[in-house]
Amino acid sequence: MDETGCASRPLPFFDARATAHPIASVLQPLRLAGDLAHIRRRDYVYAAGWADQSPFTPTYRRLSEDPRWTTHALAGGHNLMRDAPDELARILSDVAASR
Repeated sequence: MDETGCASRPLPFFDARATAHPIASVLQPLRLAGDLAHIRRRDYVYAAGWADQSPFTPTYRRLSEDPRWTTHALAGGHNLMRDAPDELARILSDVAASR
């Protein structure tokens, strides 16, 4: 916990530029409401290189079987910006270009 009590400090092995992570982001679920038909593209980027079992594996498997989703599995841990920057940038560029 950081000095505010509202965020967790970066773990010691994180990049030196890392900042505290807001705790609310893991405690408050995201709820989408209304007509979601206007969302034309749904991409899920999965970090496939966790040392242990990823908590996101069930979501990745479920979305991989859903034809409305495009899934990507990148060889990296939780910090894909560090572990697979080129691949992640390509995916994000492709998504942005499809708008």
